Amino acid sequence: MKVFLSVLCVFVISCLTTGCYYDNEEYLYGSCDTTTVTFSKDIKPILDANCINCHSGGSINLTTYDGVKAKVSDSTLYKSISYSYSGASSSKNMPSSGKLDDCSINKVKAWIDEGAINN
Repeated sequence: MKVFLSVLCVFVISCLTTGCYYDNEEYLYGSCDTTTVTFSKDIKPILDANCINCHSGGSINLTTYDGVKAKVSDSTLYKSISYSYSGASSSKNMPSSGKLDDCSINKVKAWIDEGAINN
């Protein structure tokens, strides 16, 4: 009986002191830092991964800062990625494969709100 209680005590103490790997706040809730968003570090990689396969030339060219800035200026970049279009215009929601994750959308919004600077 004493051996059983000793093993049980060791087990309980080890469980209480090691903690849970998944109780990390960043793991549970995600982390989306929108305080220092830059074009080169944050926005360009989002566009490269999700947009330039279709929008790398023609009237919508998101491969350059100037092309992206043009879509910021006419308000279509944010409207498209936030799926703000409805009805007949819903085909303008991008990417067509599905909405970007909230963090990416929030980063683009923060960058636009800060003046869409080429940094």
